[in-house]
Amino acid sequence: MMPAIANSTRLATWPTELDLPRLKGLYGSPAWIVSEAQLIKNLNAFVRFTGAPERVLFPVKTNPSLSVLRILAQQGAGADCAHQTEIDLALFAGIRPEHISFNSPVQDTDLCIRLLQSGSTVVMDDPEAIHSVAERMSHAPFSGKLVLRVNPAASIGYAHKKDNQDLMSHGHQSSKFGIPAEDVLPFVKTIGLPVSGLHVHVGTQMDNIDSFLEGMRALNTLADELRGCGHEIRDINLGGGLGISFNEQDCFPGIDTWTDALSQLKSPHYTYFAEPGHALVGNAVALLCEVMTIKPSRGKRWAITNVGTDQLAKVTLLHWPHRILQPDGTPLPAGNDAVAGPLCFAGDTLLDKVDVGALTPGSPLLVTEAGAYTYSLSNRFNGRLAPAWILLKKNGETCLSTEHEGRYDNPQLSGFRWEEVRKDGAMVALEADRVADLSSPYLKVLANEDTFDYLYFGREGNNTYRIEVATQSRAGFLSMPLAIRVFGDATIVALLDYCGHNKKEIPVWGRKLNLDCFEQVSTNEPIRFLVSISEVTGTSAKTAIARFSTACGKCSGSFVIKL
Repeated sequence: MMPAIANSTRLATWPTELDLPRLKGLYGSPAWIVSEAQLIKNLNAFVRFTGAPERVLFPVKTNPSLSVLRILAQQGAGADCAHQTEIDLALFAGIRPEHISFNSPVQDTDLCIRLLQSGSTVVMDDPEAIHSVAERMSHAPFSGKLVLRVNPAASIGYAHKKDNQDLMSHGHQSSKFGIPAEDVLPFVKTIGLPVSGLHVHVGTQMDNIDSFLEGMRALNTLADELRGCGHEIRDINLGGGLGISFNEQDCFPGIDTWTDALSQLKSPHYTYFAEPGHALVGNAVALLCEVMTIKPSRGKRWAITNVGTDQLAKVTLLHWPHRILQPDGTPLPAGNDAVAGPLCFAGDTLLDKVDVGALTPGSPLLVTEAGAYTYSLSNRFNGRLAPAWILLKKNGETCLSTEHEGRYDNPQLSGFRWEEVRKDGAMVALEADRVADLSSPYLKVLANEDTFDYLYFGREGNNTYRIEVATQSRAGFLSMPLAIRVFGDATIVALLDYCGHNKKEIPVWGRKLNLDCFEQVSTNEPIRFLVSISEVTGTSAKTAIARFSTACGKCSGSFVIKL
């Protein structure tokens, strides 16, 4: 096999231009930062090969952040999803159903059928599951596309051997993924559904252009054979896998090199798709953190940060060290020190052999090229919480796009069945007088007297509403019952206006509520807040997510709304 083409990727420059102390002061740390300009640049580079943004299918598993998905959706990109949860994220971000591809090692036939009927693409490689779908849909027309994932007989591998490649060699001939190429033709003859395309994925962090070329040749040849047998193959999906550099020593082919090489093999008979992960989002995201302490030990200094394997498991467990920038935007110089995370884990080291002499507690640091398989593999080890997300807009401005996870957002706290562990005592009925004495007069009676009136209701942009209400409350502050009424009604008004309704002539109900009241909000003065609406998903039963937050920052939350 030929070595990788020498035209290598360069590390992104946008992280070096950030004012890290300012960002830390504005948003705190840790926090993810996504560069809108870099993400769009990467997408457009792949569009040179596919011919249209909707044929660039972003694997949501790479980075299931709405901050990332929203940018891609606005550019018209598609999504590769492996679970209903990922499909929901893509839809709420605004990616169209017909631009969604479902591909999972465990293929839920019910979901596959629903997606085919709704116009999406389903990639399958489990013969039993394919036969089940074919039998159940034998007389049901559908607008979606069935694509077969193929394990080619071609030689596919990496140019430079690394220890962790066994975990990423999806296109290896002994892999669990894909129907063996030699079995595809006889297998297709046994199913009654039309096959629209073929799919291959050579492996993650691939450094060898020849592997992509071999995979593309194999699919082109197999597609020609299937067309010769009467199957109308139209789509060829080359999957993802193009690697990127994490530090100055790495060398990978660039997107333009990949595009130029593979474009030479394109056939006019087929439409080509790609599913880039690392190469699309990897260098478009960085992680802002800060030094918590400097610990000397036997001539070596350890700069302990407030983030580690909880967000960067790929870095620590797979030994993929990333470039780390110090407060002035330059890389940490070489030395005998190390940057490590805060976890009770000996392997929680982010970067070794550096000089941390210029750092002090509170110094901001930036882990670059961190957009792929980091946030998606994050965890709560040692009680660490998910960081906020900062959007770096094309014009250079920044804004908070996702708030950091709160102490009480843990599903263990909200989902734990407390009653199941407290049934060790006898049942005792409380006397009516005691219940009356302990009961809240406000919630029982006085809350019914609370009122609110709109002073201002205006739409800003496409999906955000700025609202001002005057409230009267016997409690003197915005209680949770009143907050639900105020934010709930405002959400209904905003959602119906967003959907083009002139009157409330359809039922609207809340499916789920998250409400945070950090401090009391006085009702003695007007309350100002924002309501923003996600994309509306579904056909007959529609669903949307609405977020609300007061201007004072003391109350915020979200509704899942059905209409």
